[in-house]
Amino acid sequence: MNKVFRWLLNIGVVALVTLLVSVAWLQLVPAADFGNVTAQGQTAPAGKTLQMVAIGDSLTYGTGDEANQGGYVGQTVQQLQDDADYHVNSVNFGHPGDTAGQILTRVKKQANIEKNVKKANFITITAGGNDLMHVLMQNGMNLATKDVTKGEDTFAHNMASLVDLLRTWNPQVPIYILGVYNPFYVYFSQVTQMQTIMHGFNDRTKAMVKRLPNVYYVDVDSVLTKGDGTVAKSGKINSSRSLQEKIAANDTTNPYLSTSDHFHPNHIGYGRMTDQLMKVLLKTKNQWAVK
Repeated sequence: MNKVFRWLLNIGVVALVTLLVSVAWLQLVPAADFGNVTAQGQTAPAGKTLQMVAIGDSLTYGTGDEANQGGYVGQTVQQLQDDADYHVNSVNFGHPGDTAGQILTRVKKQANIEKNVKKANFITITAGGNDLMHVLMQNGMNLATKDVTKGEDTFAHNMASLVDLLRTWNPQVPIYILGVYNPFYVYFSQVTQMQTIMHGFNDRTKAMVKRLPNVYYVDVDSVLTKGDGTVAKSGKINSSRSLQEKIAANDTTNPYLSTSDHFHPNHIGYGRMTDQLMKVLLKTKNQWAVK
């Protein structure tokens, strides 16, 4: 009976968290608009250059970066140019709010993406956070294992299709897929089911990259989810208002997330993502380095 009660409590907190974040998420994140996504980018100085193509959701777009330096994409370009002595041209096809399926649809429809992928030295992808949110939003209090599994299956299928499509345009290009993290952990560390769901999505990506050549997984969970290791004190949460009050009282608990939405990384958080990506990039340098 105690196990059932704890499970129900966790589901209730998940539902409340989802409700609050969903409202903010729907206000802050525009609906997918495949016809009006303008690529952003940085152009390198003349000479030998690397072509970086970034595809994905709000994490690729750089939402939450208060320094307005393009999130992990901008910082990766800067590190490659400053520390690795490369010239880098980047094109950013990030669009806030996109699920993996919406990213796939957008990539199919935008000729400019195909054009850039064909000449890319490497590609980065962020996806999954919105897929995870959709699973929570659609099921809420009725969330069951089968719902999570269905969401993971859909995500994995769309990601595999996306990689296959990119491969038809550039057969050898290395592709780096950044995992998802749990932005609620430091506020609700007692909601273990959130961790389980997040790990499930990451495990699907890890399984996929093991099967495919020149596709690499980049872990960001380990550097973002738990912040600096401090977690908020557990308190009674029985309404969306008490949930808001708890987050507001602990809005600096995770120093790597934006205080404007408690969901996306801030500039420091994107720096930690960049460091994780750079580790994998440098380990696989022979795949993308310009001769």
